[in-house]
Amino acid sequence: MGMTDQRAHNGFSLPAIGLGTYRLNGSAGAGAVRSAVQAGYRLLDSAFNYENEGAVGRGAREAGVERSSLIVTSKLPGRHHGFDAALRAIEESVYRTGLDAIDLYLIHWPNPAADQYAEA
Repeated sequence: MGMTDQRAHNGFSLPAIGLGTYRLNGSAGAGAVRSAVQAGYRLLDSAFNYENEGAVGRGAREAGVERSSLIVTSKLPGRHHGFDAALRAIEESVYRTGLDAIDLYLIHWPNPAADQYAEA
């Protein structure tokens, strides 16, 4: 697709365009992710709250590209912002994808009323 990468100050690089996966669930979602990767997408954006990390991981695994060429992201929901809860949620996200790791894990929303985002 000829997507240009964007490089952060620390050298971490992300494709300028990624696949948003909200509402890509189940086997249809996995198929959509697989097709997107085969079409050239290399950044896959998921979230714990989307309830589709399994479909995203399956599509990524079935796409027939080197895992190292993909950047899979997910996001931590506000209800898991405590330190221990965040660790468990991250582990569960990785397990659901069926991948060895999630490359970028973000705080989905800082939830300032709870004031635990720094702990997360």
